Amino acid sequence: MRLICIAAILWLGSVLPAFAGLFKATEFTLNNGMQVVVIENHKAPLIKHMVWYKVGAVDEIRGKGGIAHLLEHLMFRGTKLVKSDEFKQKLDELGAEHNAFTSFDMTVYHQLADISKLEALMALEADRMQNLAFDREAFNAEQKIVYQERQQVVENNPASAFNERFNLLLWGNSPYGQPITGQNDEIMALTYDDARDFYTQYYAPNNAILVLSGDIEPQLAHELAEKYYGKLPAAAIEREEPQEVKDMFKTTLEMSLPNIQAAKMVQKFLLPNYRNLKGTYFDYLVLAEYLGGGETSALYQDLVVEQEAVLGVAASYHYLTRGNSVFSLALRPNTDEVFDRVWYEQILNDALEQAMNNFTSDELEKVKRKMTADLVYINDNPEDVAYWVGYALAIGFNLADVEGFVEGIKNVTLEGVQEAYRQVKSAAWVEGVLLPKEGQGEN
Repeated sequence: MRLICIAAILWLGSVLPAFAGLFKATEFTLNNGMQVVVIENHKAPLIKHMVWYKVGAVDEIRGKGGIAHLLEHLMFRGTKLVKSDEFKQKLDELGAEHNAFTSFDMTVYHQLADISKLEALMALEADRMQNLAFDREAFNAEQKIVYQERQQVVENNPASAFNERFNLLLWGNSPYGQPITGQNDEIMALTYDDARDFYTQYYAPNNAILVLSGDIEPQLAHELAEKYYGKLPAAAIEREEPQEVKDMFKTTLEMSLPNIQAAKMVQKFLLPNYRNLKGTYFDYLVLAEYLGGGETSALYQDLVVEQEAVLGVAASYHYLTRGNSVFSLALRPNTDEVFDRVWYEQILNDALEQAMNNFTSDELEKVKRKMTADLVYINDNPEDVAYWVGYALAIGFNLADVEGFVEGIKNVTLEGVQEAYRQVKSAAWVEGVLLPKEGQGEN
């Protein structure tokens, strides 16, 4: 695996001009390497303040699963300046909606508040970027909370055994095949030093992106970011980038579990990372929208409306990842009948071929118009914009890529989508079927 060393980035000197694109965002980089993105929306005196750390579950040492998520919890345990029981209290006093989440590729802390509270939010967030101060008692308490959270959210989910087994089959030894929460035994084996080391290694301004979306102008954002984040020291961050899975396989998984109320059938195709695709990721996004992007999509109209063969069908394409991208097809079978996996495979394959045979330039333009129209509405909500931009940048896109999203959709060709379909159908593949345990039906 390739090691990447992130050193301090040179001072850019001034705020860069906004791109003439979808969000008209502005970006600049502090002299410690922290990227800052500003998306203006002056419709209401609100601000979405988000810090995106470019580290997640895929960066964990094998056997220490769940440390990224546990550290997310510990980040609310106070600092040298703010006592543990005061941190959330201060956010509440500011009237800020606040939360955090951990994914495979990133860990994110975010608040939504009146614009007048932004400076206080920055002070709190910048403080815990460098001065997190949890003791062993706090670590032990959060470790138990995270363990219990897995019991409640994962273990009590009747489909969790299926989902985790499916992901393991799809990803094999890749870290994307392990649960973000970590396994039960891994969580309880984590130590205070594991959390402290993970924090020291990855929580630094040059491994983070600050996204400010709402009622703020770039110059003020620049001044405040420099005041609160600009003084934090950069760190030499080394990480092993996740390798792409290149094995070719076709595997099926069928499970019947108690308390499952609705059967489902899922096919997932493992494709190269968005940078290494044949064609562009826009081709695959358009393909997913055309095939299964809602009730007007080709598969839905064929299988649900015309044939009445299934209760639901959908397609999606997940490309916002440092690892492989994944194209997904999902069916909701009619469980009033005896399930026949081979029959459902056949009707899905026939419907796919029929849909691609009917895919014309006119159909392509309809899909592209729908997709670009949907994107326009994102600008109305500063929270939606902040999530969209932050997620893409944390994965490795640059702002020009994000701003050019509509143009990228418009440039998709019929040949590009057809080639994307051929790539999907020739990719490594896992099919999973989850059924109610015998004797159960739908409510």
